[in-house]
Amino acid sequence: MAGLSKHNKEKIISEFKMMKEMELSARDLYTKIAGLPDAEQQLKITFATIAQDEQRHADIVQKIINIVNNTL
Repeated sequence: MAGLSKHNKEKIISEFKMMKEMELSARDLYTKIAGLPDAEQQLKITFATIAQDEQRHADIVQKIINIVNNTL
């Protein structure tokens, strides 16, 4: 991607930031479901695990954003 224009770099970063926000939004939803007082314990565990996965995804996307910022 040598010679990537500033506009294209900003567009890539913007799209990855949007992706990160979607991951964080999903994490928040799954955390909320996991915290429902009337939910069965297995359901809580499952959604808490999914929330952790979404956080890891957001962390990966942030690493990609950092790479794009620092190398392109």
